[in-house]
Amino acid sequence: MSQVQEISIQLDGISNVLKTRRFHVPAYQRSYAWEAEHVGALLSDIGDAIKNSEKEYFLGSVVITGPVDRRFDVVDGQQRLTTVSLLIATIRNKFVSEGDLEAGTSIRNDFLASVDRKTKEREPKLTLNEVDNELYQELIEGQGLIDEARYPRQSHKRLLSASAVMRDFIDNLYALSHEPDDELHEWLDYLESNLKVILVIAPDDSNAFVIFETLNDRGLELAISDLLKNYLFHRSADKIEESKNRWLTMVTILESVSDDPLVVTYLRHFAMSRYGLVREKELFGLIKRKVTTKKAALQFASDLSMTARTYAALINTEHELWLKYDSGIRDAVATFNLLGMVQVRPLLLAIVDKFSVSAAARAFKTLVAVAVRFQIVGGAGGGTLERIYADAAKGVTEGRLKNIDEILKEFSVLPNDSSFMSAFAVATISKQSLARYYLRMLEGASNSELVPNPDVTKVNLEHVLPQTPADKWSGWSQEDARAYVKRLGNLAIVSQKINSTIGNEGFDKKRKELEKSSFAFTKMISNYSQWTPKDVEDRQFKMAEAAVKVWSIK
Repeated sequence: MSQVQEISIQLDGISNVLKTRRFHVPAYQRSYAWEAEHVGALLSDIGDAIKNSEKEYFLGSVVITGPVDRRFDVVDGQQRLTTVSLLIATIRNKFVSEGDLEAGTSIRNDFLASVDRKTKEREPKLTLNEVDNELYQELIEGQGLIDEARYPRQSHKRLLSASAVMRDFIDNLYALSHEPDDELHEWLDYLESNLKVILVIAPDDSNAFVIFETLNDRGLELAISDLLKNYLFHRSADKIEESKNRWLTMVTILESVSDDPLVVTYLRHFAMSRYGLVREKELFGLIKRKVTTKKAALQFASDLSMTARTYAALINTEHELWLKYDSGIRDAVATFNLLGMVQVRPLLLAIVDKFSVSAAARAFKTLVAVAVRFQIVGGAGGGTLERIYADAAKGVTEGRLKNIDEILKEFSVLPNDSSFMSAFAVATISKQSLARYYLRMLEGASNSELVPNPDVTKVNLEHVLPQTPADKWSGWSQEDARAYVKRLGNLAIVSQKINSTIGNEGFDKKRKELEKSSFAFTKMISNYSQWTPKDVEDRQFKMAEAAVKVWSIK
């Protein structure tokens, strides 16, 4: 009961919350997440509320702990605090640009940053995590142009975009107003008194995490990662610092391999590698059922941290994890990424964890063939593939499936040689990187001593029938040209020198140049006296016969 009595809950204007306290976003919290469209929607809503004289506009809850060294840690609400403070900074900048320096100074001191009367140092009202804080402080200060090249992360781009949206909005508001200064002051007053949040102040993290889950209004700022993170921290009790450090390690590893947010995707794939198919909306409930004690929470946080390294390696082929494997596994990882086959990652996580190095390498190679077959044959939607791979991952984790042969036997759907060959024989490939991959693999299999260079500056993709046929190709109807130009049978890989020579020439000239090629399927084109739809089909059928062996699952 004493813990409950220590919790403070109050309704307050969000700017007044910034005005009367200082805040810090802990390192384990995710970075800025609001997109330009969400910022624009908030500005529009606030504008409508002011125009309609609405006494209150409710913005949700802000959960904080502390204070420690006169600062409160933000458990929930950093997105709103950050966005509103950027808006205040934008209004301040407008006053300054219009010559009202006194108003600009007053706004900064009240809501953004003040100067400590003892140390004379600037003290911002809000500091973000280490990833975002430097840029955020530059935006809050509003001094000169920002060198955007120094801020390459996606959260940086979102902060810059949010600031730009606000600048355009306030400039437009000022230009259209009959009394622009008064209107900006009206906005500041509304933010301070009428744009309401429920401010919840808890004495420690344990209380705050329970409140976060209970009061969260499920707005934009909510992510599965936030709910799960705070639940783990709460369950960790007096070992909370250990869980925080492990969570931060996980986030740091994931951010090192991608600017795009990966945490939620990783959390789901991690869970699927253990428990089978899990939809995003089911993830939090599942973890709550599985993790019910302090020991389980610490172990789960530790496993998340350790497995994040493997997940990072599934994105980065140069990751040090692959040093103990042969180069084939790097090629397999690169192919999964090229194919966009993210559904297979839960199974790959389980294989790396449970299989020996040699067994894992063989499994990866075979699963590439499986992935290619699924891509070419089609029919198995993303949901079906997720279930197939997730069920297999669970079997590997539980020890039921001990090698790739046992995994394949468990697959409910698997394109056989006949269906794969039939589909390959008529495949149309629009994405050039995929077409180059299929052709390189076919050519490499036909001559193991001559593997095509993957460098696009050395080996080019050639459309025998050009994408924009000239008069020299008058034998092709427009309908046939559209249908066959991206058929795999019409595509070839050639040296950059040959490609620049034949350009958009007719078939007779192309045929003579392609005959010089060292690549078997490219050279094959010279065997045809003319180039017709039937010839494209004939060459592609021969490719399909070879493809069954190249991407064999036996």
